[in-house]
Amino acid sequence: MNNALKSLLRPHYLEMKGYISAGMEVVKTEDKIFLNANENPYELPGLEGLNRYPQPQPEALREAYARSYGVENEWVIMTRGADEAIVALTKLFCEPNKDSVLTCPPTFGMYGVDARAMPAGVVEVPLIKEDGTFKLNHEKIVEKAKDKTENIKIVYICSPNNPTGTSFSHDLISELCEALEGHAIVVLDETYAEFSKQGSMCADLASTPNLIILRTLSKSYALAGMRMGCFICADTDFTALVRAKGLDAYPLPILSIEAAFHALSPEIREMALNNIQTLNKERDRLIPLYKKSKLVRHIFESDANFLLIEMDKAEEFHKFAEENNVILRNFANKPLTENCLRISIGLQEQNDLVLLLLEKFENL
Repeated sequence: MNNALKSLLRPHYLEMKGYISAGMEVVKTEDKIFLNANENPYELPGLEGLNRYPQPQPEALREAYARSYGVENEWVIMTRGADEAIVALTKLFCEPNKDSVLTCPPTFGMYGVDARAMPAGVVEVPLIKEDGTFKLNHEKIVEKAKDKTENIKIVYICSPNNPTGTSFSHDLISELCEALEGHAIVVLDETYAEFSKQGSMCADLASTPNLIILRTLSKSYALAGMRMGCFICADTDFTALVRAKGLDAYPLPILSIEAAFHALSPEIREMALNNIQTLNKERDRLIPLYKKSKLVRHIFESDANFLLIEMDKAEEFHKFAEENNVILRNFANKPLTENCLRISIGLQEQNDLVLLLLEKFENL
């Protein structure tokens, strides 16, 4: 394992023995009779096949992920959405009541929630809001992460960022990784990467020992209900350790595995990528239409499937939309997103309904 990871990993993981489940002992094939996992042999109607435990990390599915992301299959750790990856990485690197993670709010809240649940500390370096957009405070991130009194093990960067939609320069993220090697790992959350103009940093993994990338099928592949994601790291000693010691015995439900296989098949993957292009075009169509409203002050540039809109009477419009059965996300009372709503890009008729409601609300 490279020293950039090994020096930060909680040391007991190097020595402890992981649990070897029945599913880890043998590859499941239809020609075998399995009496090794205390499974119920009676299948229920309509639920055939679900009486058996799934393989913890199915090799064929891992290969499908790897092909989709352009990486080696041994680099991929499959998880229940990116959320489980966040939990696992926090557990692997952060000693409770000692270590910390660094986040850059406004950003995805689960980085901090999962850290505090350890409990671990959360050090915040807010984004810089200027020139109508959001920027990473690069120098402050490095300063904090190198401060030994903070005990920061993980720096979380979300790009494109939720809820702002901002993409951060790959060159800048590479500089952060280089500056923090030996001090902290950088976990780059690429949940929305498929929507982004600059795409993924997966090609940089082999040359960046302290970089770990989160991916998910929830957004781009329309599989939010199946909870399938992964994290990717080029250090195969580390990923082998995670598979042996860092996950639940059977982390992936059978139906979710089957759905992910289907989504990553060439035909369906092409359809998903076409849908992403459609959503991006719809996002771009909506921007000038929202700007026509006298209530809209600013629309932050978005590289994702949503818009963060600063507007007068944001909370009142949020309530008005809800009364008309349209649910938006209210960020109006949160730091740096004051008076802002986050609006997902839906179907064209759904988006047009929001525009119609905004027009009606203006004229009340």
